[in-house]
Amino acid sequence: MNQKELIKKIIKKSAKDWVEVAGVKEKENVMIIFDFHEGAEQLAQEVARLCAKRGARVWYRLRDLSIERHLFTHFSRKEIERYYAFLNLEIYEADTVFMIRALENPYVLQDVPSEKLKYVMEAQEPVYLRYRVNHTNWQLIYWPTKFEAKVEGLSYNEYLELYYKAISPDWKKVKEANRKIIEVLDKGKELILRANPNDPDPSKRTEIQMSIEGMTFINSTINRNYPGSEVYSSPVKDSVEGYLYADGEYMLGKSFKKVKNFWFKIEKGKIIDAGAKEGEKDLHDFLNTDEGARYFGEVALGTNPGIRRRVFNPLLNEKVGGSFHITPGNAYEDHEDDDGNVKHVDNGNRSKIHWDITIMMLPQYGGGEVIVDGKTIQKDGRFLIEGTEVLNEGLKKIK
Repeated sequence: MNQKELIKKIIKKSAKDWVEVAGVKEKENVMIIFDFHEGAEQLAQEVARLCAKRGARVWYRLRDLSIERHLFTHFSRKEIERYYAFLNLEIYEADTVFMIRALENPYVLQDVPSEKLKYVMEAQEPVYLRYRVNHTNWQLIYWPTKFEAKVEGLSYNEYLELYYKAISPDWKKVKEANRKIIEVLDKGKELILRANPNDPDPSKRTEIQMSIEGMTFINSTINRNYPGSEVYSSPVKDSVEGYLYADGEYMLGKSFKKVKNFWFKIEKGKIIDAGAKEGEKDLHDFLNTDEGARYFGEVALGTNPGIRRRVFNPLLNEKVGGSFHITPGNAYEDHEDDDGNVKHVDNGNRSKIHWDITIMMLPQYGGGEVIVDGKTIQKDGRFLIEGTEVLNEGLKKIK
């Protein structure tokens, strides 16, 4: 399939999934926020067309990070707050918010002074982050870019094919399999996550344990982030213990700073020490954003059987079937799952940041294990719970 055909198929399927899952209705207010990028614009056009066809009121906002770089560098704190005040008003009026990120250069803001980026995060937090997440019907996609393809060592066509496979599972079957995992996790008291356990260098092994007693997990396929899927909650705030090693290049949340090959030491729920091969100063600055930045607001298992490799795209990376992610920063408030059940996912941690750190447990990355109350429920990316077979597609059977 050529590039043009692939892009067309991705746009058609993504927009249809989005609008149908969001359940856009006549006379609803729909806001579309998209980055300055050809693919993002084409997807925004299709989403707008489908929403308008349903009789929704649609408006949009185009973002250009190359312009924001200059604004944030020279704006005062007051001017940054005023800049977001206009966006906040639009979000307050929206019933549904569709966001299309397309970061052809994800580090375009890296030269903005850290103090100014801190003001940006503070300005985003009350409405763009908290109100939108908790009080609107929202969807987020990171459009696959040529930059990401280059990072992966793939041609753009190859990367688009990888992405299309990731958006193509049978979401109904995946959702049913996720429910089987949640039945186990919701009853669980202790969760242990291991990755790369046999590496000859102990500093590259991950082992984290935490209490999940009283917490319940959300089944998320494509109802928020696209593509899905995951099951997520948060750990009991002061219970997380252990050591985490993250191999490869990551972006520090929404700070637009880069960090590579980093590690955490965690005691009583808090990151008490950290280091990195690259970006160590930025890492420490980020973790010092506020008190909650060193505690964890989310823990999740990636369950998308359509992707089996680590990628740079953070939204796609956290959904890899055979991965887990854990999140320094803000916890989600308790909210309904797809079945209308209110789930307890809020451990009380509050922060201006929410940074999903994804760790692979697949064999090619050294393997790993998910253990609930002493019982292994996933080994080397393969779920061992009856009824989760669809999540194991493409994996070799464990000998």
